Amino acid sequence: MRMKAEDRDLLSLRAKRRGVEGVLGQLSPDPVPAIPFHYGYPFPDSYPLEAMAQAAQDALRLDGADALGYKGGSCAESFSEQVMARSRERDMPTDPTTTIITSGSAQAIQLICNVLLDIGDKVLVEGPTYMGALTLFRNYGADVVAVDLDEDGVRVEAMAERLEAWAKAGKAGPKLFYAIPNFNNPTGVSMSTARRQAVLDLARQYGFLILEDDAYGELRFEGEASPTLRALDTADRVVHVGSMSKILAPGVRLGWAVGPEWLIRRMEIHKADGGTNQLSRAVVGECWRQLDVPKRLDWLRAGYRRRRDAALEALDAEMPSKCTWSHPLGGYFLWLTLPETLRAETLLPEMIQEGVKPLTGGQFFPDGRGQNCFRISYSYPEPDDIRAGIRRMARVIKRHLTGRKTCE
Repeated sequence: MRMKAEDRDLLSLRAKRRGVEGVLGQLSPDPVPAIPFHYGYPFPDSYPLEAMAQAAQDALRLDGADALGYKGGSCAESFSEQVMARSRERDMPTDPTTTIITSGSAQAIQLICNVLLDIGDKVLVEGPTYMGALTLFRNYGADVVAVDLDEDGVRVEAMAERLEAWAKAGKAGPKLFYAIPNFNNPTGVSMSTARRQAVLDLARQYGFLILEDDAYGELRFEGEASPTLRALDTADRVVHVGSMSKILAPGVRLGWAVGPEWLIRRMEIHKADGGTNQLSRAVVGECWRQLDVPKRLDWLRAGYRRRRDAALEALDAEMPSKCTWSHPLGGYFLWLTLPETLRAETLLPEMIQEGVKPLTGGQFFPDGRGQNCFRISYSYPEPDDIRAGIRRMARVIKRHLTGRKTCE
C-alpha cells in the first residue's frame, strides 16, 4: 500500500532521505523452490538443541526469578565473563570497563554509529562489504566510501592515497573504517597481518577509529590465523565486535563489543533498552559453560569446510573459464565475478526459475559497483545441493555468454 502524503509528513528527515530501498525483494519467497545461496545462515544441524534445552532448565533452576528479571542472575553474568575470557585468549586484554554485551553484533554497530556519526561524516569500508552495515551507515547520513579489496584484504596503498588526498585538500577525513578482516562478507577473503598493521598505522596517523566486525573469525578451516586488529592495536584505535550467531545460534541475539573505555562508556549511555535479554544471556552462559567449546568449534569448521569444498569443486567443474571466484579459508561466503558484459540482476530471475538463488553483488558496494558479481553463501545448504545450485547458476551464465536464452 502506498504511503499517503499526510503520512509522509510524519517521517523523520532520516527516513525521508533513505526511502524504502533494500534487499527485501531478494529475500522474499520465490515463485519456485530455490536452493538458498542468499542466506548467511548456519546449517540447521549446527544448532545445539539438547544442550540449549538442558542449559535453560539449569539456568532457571540455579537463578530462579533472577533469570527473568532486569538485572539477571549468575548465569547471565557468566556470559559476560566468558566473552572477556575468550577475548583474552585471543590476545585482546579487556575488563568490564572495555566490554559491552549487546543484542547481536548489529546493535553494537548501531551504538557505535550513535556515538560517532553525524550527517555527512565519512566512513571508509572495504569494497565490497556487508550490506547490513552499509544500511546502518546510510541511515545515519554518513558519506560511505569504499576501498578495493584483493586476495590479501583491503588495498592499503589505495586507502593511504585517498586519506592523503583529503588531507591535502583540507577536507575532513573519515571518523571510522569498517572492516571484516576475517572472511569478509561477501567475498570470503581475509586481511593479511602486514596489512592489518598498516591499517592501524593509518588510523594513528589520520585519527580515525577501526570497527572490526569479527562474526566469522573463529570459523577458520584452512591456513594460519592472523591476530585480530584489536590484539595488534597499541593506540586504542580499534573496537572489536563479535557475535554468538555463527558459533552457537543466531536466534539467541547476543553480541558484544570490546574497545576503548571512553567509547564503551558512551555506548552504554546510548543503550536505552533496559538491558540485553537476560534470559538469553543466562541460557547461553550456562550452555557455553557445559559445552566442550573447542570440540564444537572444530565440528563447525569441518561442516563449513565440507560445504566450501563442494562449492569450489562445482565452480571448477561447471563455471565458464571467463568467470572467476574467491577461495575463502573460512567463514560462509565466496564471491563470483562474471564477465563485465553480464549483469547479475538480469540473470537472477532466470536463476530463480532454474531453482537457485544467490545475491547480486551491487548491494555490497556503496557506489554502484559489483553489477557483474554474485555472493554465494555455502553455509546453509547440504553439499549435494551446493553442487546442484552452482550447476544451475552455470547453466544460466553459459546461456547468456553464448546468446542462447532458452532452457537447453
